[in-house]
Amino acid sequence: MNFNYAREKRKFDKEWERLQEEYAAAGMDDDAIALMKEFDWQWFCSRRTYARHNQPLPDDGNIPGDRAILFRKFPKLSVELEQRRASDPYAWMQEIEDAELYQRLGILKGKDIELLTLIVGEGYRQADVARMWGCSRSSVTKRWNKIKKILTEG
Repeated sequence: MNFNYAREKRKFDKEWERLQEEYAAAGMDDDAIALMKEFDWQWFCSRRTYARHNQPLPDDGNIPGDRAILFRKFPKLSVELEQRRASDPYAWMQEIEDAELYQRLGILKGKDIELLTLIVGEGYRQADVARMWGCSRSSVTKRWNKIKKILTEG
């Protein structure tokens, strides 16, 4: 949503000229009219702030040209949604082509696979995982080292 401040401000002022006359003709006092205008002005500013900080993402994955400042600022931004990842967080394991590595992953327990997914796949730090699991960071580190050992040595 583009927000042209000058155009929108002119519309706001024009509308409020009309409303001011209408409210005065209806018998409202100037203080009440001023309060209503102040309320509408706050709403106008709120809409402007929202429009400046939000923009729709394209549904088809195409990056629009001039309208998408967000995409120019962050060129690696992608709008593709991974449906499979949302439904099965461990689906990444099915994509491993190295048979030996896949076999080693099969040795890992459920909690180990979850830790591997959180750190490697989701980008969490060990301290974050410890907080999520309600345990010490050292226990997560020990489990992480055990996973690395299994995957590298077999």
